[in-house]
Amino acid sequence: MIITVGSFRGLGASTTAFALASAAAALHPDGAWLVEADPAGGVFAGRVHLAPFAIGGLERVAFPTDRATAVEALHEVAQTVGQVNVVTAPADSFRAFACHQPRLPWIPALRELPGTVVVDVGRMRAGTPVWPLVQTADQLLMVTSAEVSATVASDEWLRAGGRVSPSDAGLQGQRCQLVVVESPSGIAFPRSALSSELGDRCVGWLPWDTNAVDLLHRGAAHSDRRLRRSSLVQATQQLATKVLTNASNGEAAA
Repeated sequence: MIITVGSFRGLGASTTAFALASAAAALHPDGAWLVEADPAGGVFAGRVHLAPFAIGGLERVAFPTDRATAVEALHEVAQTVGQVNVVTAPADSFRAFACHQPRLPWIPALRELPGTVVVDVGRMRAGTPVWPLVQTADQLLMVTSAEVSATVASDEWLRAGGRVSPSDAGLQGQRCQLVVVESPSGIAFPRSALSSELGDRCVGWLPWDTNAVDLLHRGAAHSDRRLRRSSLVQATQQLATKVLTNASNGEAAA
């Protein structure tokens, strides 16, 4: 199963993608993958201590120097963080963007990876090259903060079918829902009011928990005793269960 995670306005998409992959790894016997495919450049290498071979690994998959298949290349460049196999994008935006115009097509290989595959596609701006990824996925989650302008803009993007310019492919029947991150900045909607307004367009609400995020980045699994009482981990587990269960049933998660 492939889940793409992006954003239009707001913050927290990359962190949500990793937390979701961590939760999915605890639910799936084959574990989970996080593929960082943000064309603006990767951020994960700046948050987690990675081995040199793992930094910018997606570029070596897209532009191989040997005859390995894309699946083999993904395994070669992945590093395990907690229970998640992580493939990072280059930090340089030009090189990260080039990964979406690869010499070796790697998107079809995502279906051959074991477990759940979570792909961080970054911001869904006009002209983004990630639409083939979105169209391949079983679900697109758009992360927004609870701040008023971010939530309104993200919901309007969803209602417009993901099109912000005539060149955008837009959503073509893909399941897409919002995930709201309760960031501590700006003027935010109350949760009850926002949940009532969005209805089933919103699939999850994640609290702000920097301590839990730090532990996840340091390799703690969701089963770690230090995370048992984390509201973020509990909410992410609920989100993962809802998305994975309903996507596997061929339904939009609600």
